[in-house]
Amino acid sequence: MLNIGMMLTLETLENENVEKYKCKIADIDGDKLYIDYPISIITNRTAFLTNSLEINVMFSTEDNLAFQFRSKVIGKIKKKIPLIVLQLPPKEDFKKIQRRQFVRVETALDISIHFPNSNYQFATVTEDISAGGCAIILPKNIAPLPYETGEALLVLPMQSGEYHYIKTTCKLIRIWDVSKKMVASIEFTDIQEKEKQQIFRFCFEKQLELRKKGLLN
Repeated sequence: MLNIGMMLTLETLENENVEKYKCKIADIDGDKLYIDYPISIITNRTAFLTNSLEINVMFSTEDNLAFQFRSKVIGKIKKKIPLIVLQLPPKEDFKKIQRRQFVRVETALDISIHFPNSNYQFATVTEDISAGGCAIILPKNIAPLPYETGEALLVLPMQSGEYHYIKTTCKLIRIWDVSKKMVASIEFTDIQEKEKQQIFRFCFEKQLELRKKGLLN
């Protein structure tokens, strides 16, 4: 289930302000998991995790299932590069998580959608977004087929001033009415790990911005 080179998301458990990091698996040896030094999703800086720090570890498999498990930092070692050693529990302790459990923020982002089966191609804005998908406002007279698949192109404006363009296949999950406007839930079905991490980072930057404005607890 875990493979060398797989991307992980780490979430600290001991601080009031939860911090999240991204890293890669460098090696696996019995009940030890070796990772490269993680990068903060918010600041994009290298983090130095202290020994005995308790963390949540989250990852996605090749068939797009998401799991998490509890772990802690048990040491550091230098092989070809410096590595952090995490405690690896048995697979029975891995918990499957739903995509909706990914960090989700309410925000209006430009997005274009193409549903070839129903022959709809349109531009709109999101209602919210996470690394697993988004909710979009459906323009009038747009009625995609149930569970229709298509392509999405999303624009992420980062705090650094950079713009990331996320292109992925997508699937329509459901449509509902909110205050006289139609909203559709879209799942990202074949998003690249690098692009997923870019969305993670955008969501945390947005959360931090909302907290500073007092709009999020």
